[in-house]
Amino acid sequence: EQIHAIQAASRSMMEVINELLEYSKLGDSSEEFDELPFNIHNLIREVAYLCETLIVDKEIVFKVKIDPDIPTNLQGDPSKLSQVLLNLLGNAIKFVDKGSVSLSTHLIALNKDKCSIEFIVEDTGIGIPQKDLKHIFEAFRQADQHTFSKYGGTGLGLSIVKQIVDKLGGAISVQSEQQKGTQFTMTLDYALGKKEPSQMKAKKQENKQSVDTLKVLVFEDNPLNQWLIKKRLKSWGCTFFVTEHATEGLQILDDEIIDVVFMDLHMPVVDGYEITRRIRANQQERISKVPVIALTADFSAGDKDKASEDGINDFILKPYTAEELLDKLIQYGFTKPESTHFQGTLKEKEEIIPKAEEYTQLDLTEVLEDCMGEVEMLAELVELYKRNALEFIGKAKLHLQNKDFEQLQFSTHKLKSGLAMMQTQNLLILVQQLHEHCKTDRNYDQMNFLYQQFVTEYPRVEFALDAEVIRLKKEK
Repeated sequence: EQIHAIQAASRSMMEVINELLEYSKLGDSSEEFDELPFNIHNLIREVAYLCETLIVDKEIVFKVKIDPDIPTNLQGDPSKLSQVLLNLLGNAIKFVDKGSVSLSTHLIALNKDKCSIEFIVEDTGIGIPQKDLKHIFEAFRQADQHTFSKYGGTGLGLSIVKQIVDKLGGAISVQSEQQKGTQFTMTLDYALGKKEPSQMKAKKQENKQSVDTLKVLVFEDNPLNQWLIKKRLKSWGCTFFVTEHATEGLQILDDEIIDVVFMDLHMPVVDGYEITRRIRANQQERISKVPVIALTADFSAGDKDKASEDGINDFILKPYTAEELLDKLIQYGFTKPESTHFQGTLKEKEEIIPKAEEYTQLDLTEVLEDCMGEVEMLAELVELYKRNALEFIGKAKLHLQNKDFEQLQFSTHKLKSGLAMMQTQNLLILVQQLHEHCKTDRNYDQMNFLYQQFVTEYPRVEFALDAEVIRLKKEK
């Protein structure tokens, strides 16, 4: 009991420290705000799913409404929006024992460049006294001593929310009535994601036949990703080499005249950044100047700077489509870049939107298109996916038992792209959160809970995948 008490106190102290650090960074303007493409419908569903995991031993009805008129692809800082929504919804769930919590979104303005969105978080909780409402966004303020005693907290959460909203150029307000509930209303503006010009797509189609002259080297350690990129390169007639070993890949560069290198950034033993540095240090110009395209499930503004320093030219986010892969082949395969510095921009990537109402129903029609319409190829991909997932379940259990969080982080990162590729969004959300805990607070109890959720959910997903493959075979 004493050990559990110490662990609980330690976690509480870490929460206080993290909030203090966040507050101080916002106060001195050292907090970075990214400008990245993101899928807002997907983000809201992920936030909603995470909030549902917070409702334990409570009689709460949780409702989410997404305005279908809100453009799917926007430009901004998705992590800050997630942080704000999780804070507001987390507070609402904390202060409601029996009743309802809801998140609704509304499109309030739209033009060719940007849109304005209203977010409303409403609960039927204990409410806030009128005398405290005007101070609610001030630092270290809570409604009263009883609130602190019963619910805990630092009193910094809403102050951080207000500062983030202000820095994003938005507005937030609150209405509340004691014993009836509270409503937070927030408005934010976002730039619209950029669409690819139709003439660029036409140019890709014209060049599709010519890529059969290219020699491609791929560094990739994930069997599922290896299998898929081999199939795509083979269908286009490319000569290709796939390896997960730095020494073998560098030897291939010595022996063959390679036109393009696709580089998985997160591999065991030697990562993609280090391999790229070795390529750039080669004395032969045909090797040191070869275009290197990163393959990664995560790519932030900070990663862009690191990529530029190490000589990576561009990137593709996993899971990528055949069209995206072909695009980079055409862009870099025939004309060597003038510079070995990063040329790419953090542009829009269309994301898969899962069905919110039934996580165990899957539609693999888009994945079938990526498999060039071959159901047998899709069936092979599904089998690889299942082997990867089962391997993860075994390894993650061992890493959790040993509290080897670095290896657990690597395992979660390795699995993410496959989960996203097959549109198994529910499992992806769980693995993303495991990955995040490994990088931040290493909260063992929460990580173990997420792992158990994964183990519980996986059989349903496997059944749904098999059923979908059978359906597509019958249609064919």
